[in-house]
Amino acid sequence: MTPKRKGKNMKKEQVQTSFYLTKNLRDLSRFLYKREEITKIVFYRRALKYYFEVDGEVDSKVLITKRNHPNYIRRDAPETVKIDLDLKAKIEELALEKDYKEGQIIFSAVVDYCAALLKLDSTGVTIEH
Repeated sequence: MTPKRKGKNMKKEQVQTSFYLTKNLRDLSRFLYKREEITKIVFYRRALKYYFEVDGEVDSKVLITKRNHPNYIRRDAPETVKIDLDLKAKIEELALEKDYKEGQIIFSAVVDYCAALLKLDSTGVTIEH
C-alpha cells in the first residue's frame, strides 16, 4: 500500500485566530474579497502571503499602544478567520523576532494587501484624505 500524498485539493491544517481592524479597513476587506470573488479565508491567506513576500514590517503608527496618543490607530472591529498553520507559525516567529503583536502583523498585512489590490483596480472605491 502506498501512502497518499497531499494534493492541491487537500486542505491545509488551519487554526482560528482573532484580531482587530479599523471599521473602515474591515469594510474595505469585505468589499474586496467579494469583488475579487474569493472567500474570506482565501483573502486573509493571500494578504499574509503577500505581506511576508513583500514587506514583513509594521508601520510605527500601528505599534502605538497608548490609546491617548494622538497617532494611535483605533482598531475596534473584531475579525475572526482560519489561517494555515504555516502562516500562523510565521506570524508568531516575526512577532517574537521584532517584538510585534500578532494583531499588529495581521493588521499591517491587510492594509498592504488592500493597497496592492486597489493599486491594480480601484473600481468601486473612493479614497478620502
